[in-house]
Amino acid sequence: MSRTKPIITLLGIGETKINEVFVHKGPGSKCPQCKYFNVCVKNLEEGRAYIVVGVRDKTLRCEMYNLEMRVVEVVEADIQASVVSRQAIEGAIITFRPQNCSEHGCENFMLCSPEYLMENDRCEVVRVYEMLRCPRGLQLRRVMLRRAPPS
Repeated sequence: MSRTKPIITLLGIGETKINEVFVHKGPGSKCPQCKYFNVCVKNLEEGRAYIVVGVRDKTLRCEMYNLEMRVVEVVEADIQASVVSRQAIEGAIITFRPQNCSEHGCENFMLCSPEYLMENDRCEVVRVYEMLRCPRGLQLRRVMLRRAPPS
């Protein structure tokens, strides 16, 4: 499965490098009144990680925050996570379920509860890596996940 079609958005000049990853934190308080709102923030999902895949020559001035913005193309970034071994098959489409774990000191805690994936996200397993040591005894593998479009 290939990456989805790039999303056109605006980023501050300092964030406009190919392969730059950023997290969309949602609109600022002044954003809804901006004439660029629809292209700048409305087409991005709050709390998701994106990667810049294209930079265009066009720059615009954000009048709300007095920033120079560049038109860019982004896609959602792939996210490393842990999944139960039976789901760790490259190309498989799975429903992501974070591992409900209270072992905050575990070396795999961030993989088991990745910040930019949400429970019930439909994901493609892009790459399968090593087995993980789980203090709770679960059979987990580290994988790279890409959110998949709804079926």
